[in-house]
Amino acid sequence: TTGHPRVWHPVLAPSPGESPERIDKDVLLVLDRSGSLDGEKFQQAQAALRYILRQLNPQDRFYLQAFSTGIETYASGLRPASEANEALGWVDRLSAVGSTDINRALLEAAAVVDEERPTYLIFLTDGLPTEGVVDANEILRNFAGSAPDNLRLFSFGVGYDVDTVLLDSLSQEHHGLSTYVRPSEPLDEVLSAFYQRISTPVLTDLALDFGDFVTYDLYPVPL
Repeated sequence: TTGHPRVWHPVLAPSPGESPERIDKDVLLVLDRSGSLDGEKFQQAQAALRYILRQLNPQDRFYLQAFSTGIETYASGLRPASEANEALGWVDRLSAVGSTDINRALLEAAAVVDEERPTYLIFLTDGLPTEGVVDANEILRNFAGSAPDNLRLFSFGVGYDVDTVLLDSLSQEHHGLSTYVRPSEPLDEVLSAFYQRISTPVLTDLALDFGDFVTYDLYPVPL
């Protein structure tokens, strides 16, 4: 910055004996189940989904989707956290087979978003789009035209064959981050550690106003 920016220090700590009020959220879990994920990585992905379902807060809602050549969902829309135990069986029955239709998977997930609630889309894939729309720029345009502004997309690329430009762009344009998991890394541990960070939000839509001061090299981007 040039000059000395004004700094606002919010007080977030609760009073003694009180707990901070948590914000109810919606969690969209979108899992690539194409054949290239078959084996240990797919088993780790299933374990990560089970972990997240068990960690939902009572007033949260969830949406479960697995995609490859086609789309399979646990239910057609958002479901209450009280159904999480039933969804575990659906996760256990998944298998990895088929190609990778990223465009359709993202559009179907965007269609269930409730614009009145904070929404986290956790998107996991290990490959390039090979089915349906395969052009990355077209996928980005399609999703940008369908995703409400309250959706935050966090992408997880597994292995070395992912389209990093596509995943980075999806995350940056939709208020999230992208993470890459090498074949030797435990996918379930990476995902569960990430979810611990976002599981109990107390604030959303943070913004920092520097007034008339010129700023550069801001981090993190987005805030």
